[in-house]
Amino acid sequence: MDHMTTDYIVVGGGLSGCPVASRLSQSDDKPEVILLEAGTNPAGNPATSNFLSGLSLLGSELDYAYPSEPVSGTANRIHYLNAGKALGGGSILNFGSWMRADAADYNQWAEAAGDKRWSYEGLKPWLTKSECFYDPREGAQGQQEYGTDGPMHVTPISTAELGARIYPLRETVKQSWAEIGVHPNIEKDGSTTGLSEMLENSRNGLRQPSNVAYPLDEVKVVTNAVVHRVTFVGTRATGVELSDGRKIIARKEVILCTGAYRTPQILMLSGIGPSAILEEHGISTVYESPQVGQNLHDHFAIFLAFRLRDPSLGYALGSAGFQNPAFSKGFPWDLVACQPVPEEIIIKNGAKTDLKKRNFYEVITAYVPPNIPGIPVDGTHIATSTMLLLPTSRGTVSIRSSSPNDLPCIQPNYLSTTLDRDALVHATRQTLRVLLTTESMKAIVENESPPSGNSLDGLTPLTEHSSDELIEERIRLAGTQHHHSGGTAAMGKVVDGEGKVLGVQALRVADASIIPVPLGGHPQSTLYAMAEQIAYMVMKGS
Repeated sequence: MDHMTTDYIVVGGGLSGCPVASRLSQSDDKPEVILLEAGTNPAGNPATSNFLSGLSLLGSELDYAYPSEPVSGTANRIHYLNAGKALGGGSILNFGSWMRADAADYNQWAEAAGDKRWSYEGLKPWLTKSECFYDPREGAQGQQEYGTDGPMHVTPISTAELGARIYPLRETVKQSWAEIGVHPNIEKDGSTTGLSEMLENSRNGLRQPSNVAYPLDEVKVVTNAVVHRVTFVGTRATGVELSDGRKIIARKEVILCTGAYRTPQILMLSGIGPSAILEEHGISTVYESPQVGQNLHDHFAIFLAFRLRDPSLGYALGSAGFQNPAFSKGFPWDLVACQPVPEEIIIKNGAKTDLKKRNFYEVITAYVPPNIPGIPVDGTHIATSTMLLLPTSRGTVSIRSSSPNDLPCIQPNYLSTTLDRDALVHATRQTLRVLLTTESMKAIVENESPPSGNSLDGLTPLTEHSSDELIEERIRLAGTQHHHSGGTAAMGKVVDGEGKVLGVQALRVADASIIPVPLGGHPQSTLYAMAEQIAYMVMKGS
């Protein structure tokens, strides 16, 4: 492969790269497609097949676990940012949730990009194209909302395993939210407000990696191939150069699908980015694009653990009573609440008025504490994830040198705005209210159990009466990102509405880096839809 020539080069064999490469290879003119993945092929690794065993992969050789710069908003902590380093990318690491963003979120994307194809109505055909949805309870309405013949099998948690995966606290959690006025979302119009059931992209209880769901039989897949830079003649991309000096020529296009951290790094190494940074590292400028690496956004969250009054009742993983085999066929969760914050928080922070009715946070109840420091997985605790959906804080990604082997320099700037802090404090208080004060949960939950170990020893349990200052301190000390990063090659700033990199030709981006604004939900359903639409745009343009 010293000097190969192909029609399309897709860089990054992850969640979006595999669908793009697969769809291009299946197009009518049968182009030659090379897919380059920096990691290995994880086939045969048993931990990649199941969602629960996948927890062991975080921080492993299949995870970049990029270290951030110290973040002042989180007590100067360094955060390790999970990103799949293998064929399949993040689809071998994630927890399998299939949650679209709210229609209003997609519409804001379209507004920022100046392109209606990324609005809810514009993206919906591509959302459904990737889905093979099944819920016998939904009937025709469910079939209209979701796709039924796509490659990704999607099912509600409670209908998985022939309806056997109904967790013991499901109805209790549902009732506890109803007690504070949060009711099931039954509108099915693109709104995610209220309480919804978690959907999961599992098949027969197993993970569906992107490289398996989207066939790559007609694609030349090259693993352990680290791309150094895109090559150019003038401002036209002609191919890529690998870190070992090998070069591959693209007759038509190069398509970057390497994610919110690696894509801006490759662009800068290729001479596309802020000229001052390029000059500092001796990189010749192909096109000055000052927004490359800017606008990094991510979902920041706080995990809380709640001690059960009677663990023997089998409410959580690790309990002798939690033995239904269906419970281990996926991550043990089922319901998610999405809510706006009170209007006074928006007004106080001088935010845009359109945020008043937008879903600003989500709360998920899980029947296992997911890697919360000091909390055992022995059936004594359930947990919650309280996540900021529409953060206003923005970070940056840059390069440390002109070498592709040096990790990107990532400053997430979590919680750098008062709106983010106020919103997450409010959301955390609502979580405490549901778990500790409702009649439904008081008989089940004894108290919140703070994390411990390292710099966390000595924390006191949070209650519904905890001050805002105490809740904010906990968030700063123990909060974590949910690895839903995007925005660093933003549509409308770095790429156009078809993912084409502005200022050059024959170079495109199709990954989370092009999403210009934070979206609610969890990103994989949106990223598959993006990959489907951009692959179509490439084929239509060819």
